Formats: sequence, structure tokens, C-alpha cells
Amino acid sequence: MAGLINQFFVTKPRLRRLVTRLLEGDRDLTVRLLGADIRVNSVKEHGYVRASRFMARNSFAGEEAPVLASLIYLLRDADAFVDVGSNVGVYCAVLGRFRRFRKIPFYAFEPNPDTYKRLLETTAGLGVETFNCALSDREGELDFVSGAVSHIFATVDNRSDYTLRSPTVRIPCRRLDSIPIKGERILMKIDVEGHEWPVLKGASGLFDGNRVMACFVDGFKEEAVPAYFREKGFRLLDGRSLEERPAGDCYALLAVKGY
Repeated sequence: MAGLINQFFVTKPRLRRLVTRLLEGDRDLTVRLLGADIRVNSVKEHGYVRASRFMARNSFAGEEAPVLASLIYLLRDADAFVDVGSNVGVYCAVLGRFRRFRKIPFYAFEPNPDTYKRLLETTAGLGVETFNCALSDREGELDFVSGAVSHIFATVDNRSDYTLRSPTVRIPCRRLDSIPIKGERILMKIDVEGHEWPVLKGASGLFDGNRVMACFVDGFKEEAVPAYFREKGFRLLDGRSLEERPAGDCYALLAVKGY
């Protein structure tokens, strides 16, 4: 099918332009790509129009890809990357390509034992230090529940309409500041389905030691989260667009220091 489309449409520029004009009109408009507003023409840059629509419909393309672009920029100034709630290791794998130029340490934490197996396969050969445990504000254990998909793996206190009521799975938990993390300029990503505030409290030693240069939080439920960053002197941005959000009122919260 792709070959027929290429033969009878893509390689027929007059026909392609005519059909596109009939379907889209011929107008200038603004589309959103990777967190940025791009001015395009509906015919002459129709590929970008299609891409913006796809990204608006697809959660990874529309929400996570722009954040990855932001973190790639920050990674150049970091000397360690900490991925809390790593799932199958998308962030470690994408950002890990940077290690071909600078061999900075990567740390990945994933509590779900089943998902952790795929994290190991994703990060094999990338030099990522992985941990099959949860992070919190104490050492011990936490009870988790699953959802229809692996990234909806939450503590029982954070059960939602997206999670099962049972069974529960007991997972070891640790404080992040109890783990020997190398580096004095740490870039951190936290995606823990409502458990963000305990994770931050358990990393207080790193923050108090002024070792965290930036921290991306993928959603949070406690207002204490942005308040904590403000108290520590971080600027608060939207992680997708890098627009200033001093109140921290955005889902994709990026806290940066020294920029």
C-alpha cells in the first residue's frame, strides 16, 4: 500500500498539492511540535501539520517527547542521571545515547518486578545501574497495586480508577539519599503515580547538599512538591515548553537551578 501511495500520489507533486489544498485549504497556521509553536503553511508544510495532529493524539509523542528534548539539553551540564520510576527504561535508553560522548553514571529505579525484567533488557550494555525497588521517605516496604498497563503501578495509598483494587504486591523501598549516587550535578526524573512527595523527602540529603541541578516531575498531587522546589531556590518551568510556571501549576513540572 505504501508503495502505491508513493507511486501514484507522493511522486505526483501537482496532484498532491491539489488534493492537499482541497482537504486543508491554503493558509498559514501555527502548529505545536515538541513543545514549540511553529508557523507553517497548510499545503507547503503539510507534513508538520500531520505530525502536530499525531502528537496531539499520542500521549508519548505529545507529552513525553517534548520533555525528553528538554532533558537532553540539560544533560550536557549534568554529571549523573537518576530515573525514578523508570518503567521499561525509555528515558535511560534515549538519554543514554549521550553517554557515547560523556560517560556519566545513570541510575534507574523500577519497583514492578515484571517491568524490571524489561528494563534490564532495554538497558543492557548501556552502563545503567538498575534497582528493583521503590523509593520513598523511609527504608522498609510498600504495598502496590497494578493497572491495565505497566506504568499504572501505584502504592495502595494512590489507587485510582486506573488501578486494580487487588491483589497487592509488597515491594522493598529505600531513601534515595541512602544510595551512593555519584556526581555533584544530578539531573533527576520522577514518575511515581502520586508518590512524588515521599520520594523528594527521601532525597533531601541530595537537595540539602546542593547536588540536584534539575528535577523533572511527571505529575504530582501534593502542593508541597512545588513549594519544596521554591524553598530550595529552583525555577519552575513547564517541562514540555520551558515556559516559566512560578506557581508550579503544570502537570509536567521541571525544576531547574543555576539557569
